[in-house]
Amino acid sequence: MKIKILYILIYLLPLFSFSQEIITGVAGNPVIQEYLQEHPQPPMLKNEFRSFSSINLPFYDDFSNITVYPDTSRWLDNEAFINATFAYFPVNYGVATLDVIDANGNVYPEASPFTFLADRLTSRPIRLDSVFDPGSQSMKKLTPADSVYFSFYYQPQGLGDYPLDYDSLVLEFGHFTEDTVFAYYDSVMVYGWEYGLTEGEYLLPNEDQIQPPFGCNTELLFRLQDTLYYNDSVMIPCDSIFTYGREWEIVWTARGDSLDVFLDSTDAFFKYVLIPLEDENYFRDDFIFRFKNYGSISNINSWRSNTDQWHLDMVRLDWNRSHKDKYRREVSFQLDAPGFIQDYSSMPYKHYAGNITGNKKDTISLFISNLDSVPHQYFYDYFVQNANGDTLPAFAYPGFTGTLNSLNDEDVFDYQPFVNPKVTYFYTSLSEDTADFKVTHIIRDVNMPEIGDTLVYNEEFRNYLSYDDGTAEAGYGLSPGGAKLAIRFRTEEVDTLRGVMMFFNKTLGDENNRLFHITVWNDNDGIPGDTLMNQLYERPVFTQGLNKFHTYLFDRFVKLGVQSFWIGWTQTTNDNLNIGFDRNTNAQSKNYYNVDGSWVNSSFEGAIMIRPVLGKSLVPEQAQQKSVFAENLEVYPNPPIGTSEVFIGLPEAASDPAFRYTLTLKVVDLYGREVMSGPYVDRINIDRLSRGLYIISLYDGAHAKLYSSKLLIAK
Repeated sequence: MKIKILYILIYLLPLFSFSQEIITGVAGNPVIQEYLQEHPQPPMLKNEFRSFSSINLPFYDDFSNITVYPDTSRWLDNEAFINATFAYFPVNYGVATLDVIDANGNVYPEASPFTFLADRLTSRPIRLDSVFDPGSQSMKKLTPADSVYFSFYYQPQGLGDYPLDYDSLVLEFGHFTEDTVFAYYDSVMVYGWEYGLTEGEYLLPNEDQIQPPFGCNTELLFRLQDTLYYNDSVMIPCDSIFTYGREWEIVWTARGDSLDVFLDSTDAFFKYVLIPLEDENYFRDDFIFRFKNYGSISNINSWRSNTDQWHLDMVRLDWNRSHKDKYRREVSFQLDAPGFIQDYSSMPYKHYAGNITGNKKDTISLFISNLDSVPHQYFYDYFVQNANGDTLPAFAYPGFTGTLNSLNDEDVFDYQPFVNPKVTYFYTSLSEDTADFKVTHIIRDVNMPEIGDTLVYNEEFRNYLSYDDGTAEAGYGLSPGGAKLAIRFRTEEVDTLRGVMMFFNKTLGDENNRLFHITVWNDNDGIPGDTLMNQLYERPVFTQGLNKFHTYLFDRFVKLGVQSFWIGWTQTTNDNLNIGFDRNTNAQSKNYYNVDGSWVNSSFEGAIMIRPVLGKSLVPEQAQQKSVFAENLEVYPNPPIGTSEVFIGLPEAASDPAFRYTLTLKVVDLYGREVMSGPYVDRINIDRLSRGLYIISLYDGAHAKLYSSKLLIAK
């Protein structure tokens, strides 16, 4: 299998104004942002003093526990991203990624086209003054003669953006100073909802000032540098934090490079680095080390996004090692397990069951690394469980035993999976859209069964068609205005297209918050044909979190037979919309764009994060039946005097949050012209409405009018 590496010069491509499709980095990390929403970080108390206890040798972290942030038992900071999606064939499952995204999942505010210090990954203090000696069963003083070595693996770019040659990855050794204490302002992340904002409300940059939350120094004030919405987060100063100073010495650096050049020069997916500790000054009870990267971003507004990824694996510091100490008798899955569905990562179960032969993969590919220096025999197996945890014998796989060469001896340009297990049928009597299966993959050393690895994949059938895996490693965009994007899907049963889910990446300053039209086409011999539906003037809706797409409900549904169809957008501006782009899944053959009247297949391998939603109406049945025009919305003040906002309250029958999420709000004037449209919010800004009478209406997912009221503007 010839492995093809694709990358793009995101600094240069935006400079060309002619038609093109563009891949960028992501301007935020939704996984980190979702984690922080679910696990709020407590603010630091005023004038807190921090000190850190030392840990003992050996120091080892292979980042296989995907925890988003580094393990606090080993690391002091949380700027590196622990993940299993950004690296290209890591040494084992999971890496630490350094880029230009901060600990809160946002591009560093000081990021610029000029090189700046970005992420850091700093160890806890480590005792190198002494170590427990198993031979003498006592503590032993360490010296340079005890063969203390530091080692790690690294890779530039991976599936992200490549660091340029003036960007770099740096390793420093150091220690805490004994007589120097320094102070700095720590920061805390706050959300718009903490300041009383609701959906649609916002605070303005350079006008509004906010205080830190309870627990911080409330005398501090922070002036917003960007618009703050309900779901937005911002880092603001909290309090003074004191800690011991540190002295650092640079011991190793790597200049930026693209992945394909790196692979060609190293003939390895990850390069191994081994450093002896020979300076007696390191042998103390508070030795520390850190990695840090210097990066840069584009100078084009709507392309300002994450760049310069570096990936680290298997960081190890120990004594009694040697310069040949590279290998371990260890076996590991390298990548997430693939799903069993032929083309999709998810689809409605009844569509899958309607054509199992066509929708089921015949085999899947499992990549497994042998980290020893010699080949070993391994046994592989998988088993399937339903949502209740019952193992399903009908899906039994007989297992496979084979010999796996050392990862160090593999050709990176002709890398083969260890096993291609046959996929058995996922079939039950279900006629619904939703079903869940759990697939557990196991690998074991034949001669040492205690050495092995386990990987779990959750096969989820839902009411949408999805090529992507839910994680954006990059962003996708088109230019100029009028450019069209279309993605081909196929239904296996007669069904109803109700809407589309999209995942947009923010760019700095929300420069990609531009209008577009959602379009559905039929198929015309492998390219988009006649337009089936146009939904005009939508905007990117930015959500935070893995798999937290925004659902655009259609004003009218589209009936589909057993057929191929296309769904995408038409742009209204030259700006990059920066929709999520999954580089771990290749749906390139389904992605087409049109910038000059002709449809062209995309040149990028990956999956664009657009998911058509099928099946039943997305609102409760009782709500669908309400199509009467009634003045039962609560609108006040009405008329609004001395205010730029009006409140829109729903009747008690519509108080269910799940129902409210499906509503569309529209404002029209007396001539029937639509002046405002979007998802329901309980407050709207009326500054741009001229004097006159308006009708505010709410519609359900089937575009049936539910509630309405008049609004008088008398300014």
